Amino acid sequence: KLRSGTSTSVNLANANPQYYAATPRVMLQTLNAETANSAHINKFMQIDDAFLESIGKGHYPGYLETDFKLFGQAALLYRNLTQQLVDQLSEYSKTAAPKKATVIDGKNGAGKSAELMKLASVASSSGHIVIYAHSTFPWVNSSRPYAPANEGDLFVQHELTMELLRTVLSLSKDALMKVPLGKNVTLGKKSLAADKTLADLVEFGIHTPSLAHDALEQLLAIASAQTKVPVLIALDNINTLWCNTLYRDQEDVVLPANRLRLIRAFLPFFEGKAALAKGWAVGATSYIDTRFMPKDLRLRLNPPAMIPITNPDVASDPNVKRPSTDVPFDVIKIDRMTATEAWALMVFYQKTSVISTPVTDALVSQKYVVADGNPRQIFGSVTAYF
Repeated sequence: KLRSGTSTSVNLANANPQYYAATPRVMLQTLNAETANSAHINKFMQIDDAFLESIGKGHYPGYLETDFKLFGQAALLYRNLTQQLVDQLSEYSKTAAPKKATVIDGKNGAGKSAELMKLASVASSSGHIVIYAHSTFPWVNSSRPYAPANEGDLFVQHELTMELLRTVLSLSKDALMKVPLGKNVTLGKKSLAADKTLADLVEFGIHTPSLAHDALEQLLAIASAQTKVPVLIALDNINTLWCNTLYRDQEDVVLPANRLRLIRAFLPFFEGKAALAKGWAVGATSYIDTRFMPKDLRLRLNPPAMIPITNPDVASDPNVKRPSTDVPFDVIKIDRMTATEAWALMVFYQKTSVISTPVTDALVSQKYVVADGNPRQIFGSVTAYF
């Protein structure tokens, strides 16, 4: 029975039993450093519970929280691209890190956030220091407190920075404890001895919010220079690093992202001005909120088709310029699913009662073509009557 505010009971005895039935739980392999291999390509895998606990309930990227509730479990498809990313992560944890960061780019719903989340989960289970932000929109959308810094023209966001440090500690405490500071680190009036570890540094930042920014910057400096433990920096909505924020300064002027101290801590890794000695810096773009996708960046990532200029007068005009595609990071494009991946997607939907019709070649082909292979559009197509 359901009860309303007036205590009137509603009898659901005649309700559709299929609609109200509990979502069946599908037995799946858990995604971790050991199971992340080619044998699981095109199969759904359960995201590790420890990882989900570390990032916190409700801190899932994009639409994934809604999806997980519908599926009755936190599960994602292990794709060919996932295996490529895992292979690169493994390579960079053993050899020198790449000089440039990498950004995963693609259309809305292509699965960029899911790939970044899977990569962070594998890195956490394999002993990396994982600095993972499921969304950087709260860093720039004026939804969280900010204040002018004591020096310079920067602004601080103590609460957000403290929360990020708390996630880092939860994801990577054992890995952080393996890295000594190597020098005396002064934070405010407090000094941490050289034999203290990065875990001590992060805990200090968590318990002293006013110095959280200092702790984060020291963490990035020390972690990026050492080679004992590999590091993964994984930021979703990476385009926010170059946008105009919804914050304003004391003179009511819009703040560009680089005037936020939290943003400025990560900018060097994605602008080619800083690099990890061992590990990988990865980001994923988002086009959901166009306010935070700079037009220049969008054009560089998705330039218009290069049609040959046949008119010699136009071709020789110095004012006619091709749009630039130069960016200070490597780009991995994620376009559409393969037909095999779409089949696996539909089979999982059927097993979790998202759809009740049998999965056939005709059904998969229809949904795949209509959605142009886009996972989010396939999902929208099969749940159109929800």
